[in-house]
Amino acid sequence: MDVAGAVGSIGTVRMRGWARGPATTVPNVAPVVYCLAGGGCSTGYFDLHVHGDDTYSMTDHFVARGAVVVAIDHIGIGRSDPVDDLYAITPTLLARCHDLALRHVLSWLGIRNLTAGASVGGRRLVVGLGHSMGGLVATIQQGRHRSFDALVLLGHSGAGLPDVLTNEELTVAGPDLPSIENEIIRLARARFDPGSTVERKKPSIGSFFADDVPIEVRQAFADQAAPLLPTCGLTSMIPGSAHAERAAVAVPTFVGFGDHDLIADYIDALAPYRGVRDAALYVLDGSGHCHNQSTGRRLLWDRILAWITAIAASAAAREPESPTVP
Repeated sequence: MDVAGAVGSIGTVRMRGWARGPATTVPNVAPVVYCLAGGGCSTGYFDLHVHGDDTYSMTDHFVARGAVVVAIDHIGIGRSDPVDDLYAITPTLLARCHDLALRHVLSWLGIRNLTAGASVGGRRLVVGLGHSMGGLVATIQQGRHRSFDALVLLGHSGAGLPDVLTNEELTVAGPDLPSIENEIIRLARARFDPGSTVERKKPSIGSFFADDVPIEVRQAFADQAAPLLPTCGLTSMIPGSAHAERAAVAVPTFVGFGDHDLIADYIDALAPYRGVRDAALYVLDGSGHCHNQSTGRRLLWDRILAWITAIAASAAAREPESPTVP
């Protein structure tokens, strides 16, 4: 999908990914789940293939239960077109790119959101699902572009990771995200450029993997890895960096964490979404930050699917009946 219009490029800039769904679906019923990967990950995070074990693909699990899953690599990484400067990919730019990509996908599928509306085909629930940094991008995409009918945010909190930041990074603040993105670009260069002297502190709590994650799963995770988008990654660590965008979200929102995740104040993670009137919180036992690689991953996946089904039923009940065509 060409997203040059979102980037402001005069040439073609393509984002690439995949869409998978059941061989047969009931028209206008199957939800579309649009996945946004976290920092340092590709779309493979949502479709992990482990040697000798075929149960680590969230996509396979969702598709087997009737959902359509879409995942597009962030611009500059994975199968999407490279860019001259990864630091120039800011969260608001990336959100614009994914919004345009999603609109391409929905047009291609011949459908439109239940609430956002478009000019084509049948209507079904469109869910934005973001993990970690991808949760930040999904939030910004919804807050600024109203892309989705519902949000699933996994391992992401507006509280950021203040204990890993420098004093200078902690002082970044502004009335909205675009007003501080140039400053974050500068700080991201200072933190991530080769030869940086910024101390890479580890989070004071939590871990990426629970202790019982097999070595084969850790290797499969490493195999799907992609370069970090440094400005987006740093933004996701800065507390309150997208406060206005979170406040603008008004669709049903599901927030999920592991019980050994990088944050522990789960309730506080929902507080900035003050426009949300339908919220859910789920904490997965025995999971670090990378929930899709945890032993209990299918409990989380099933809880998300049950929530999506309930949200879709609620939205459909509010929809007026279509006029009968003679």
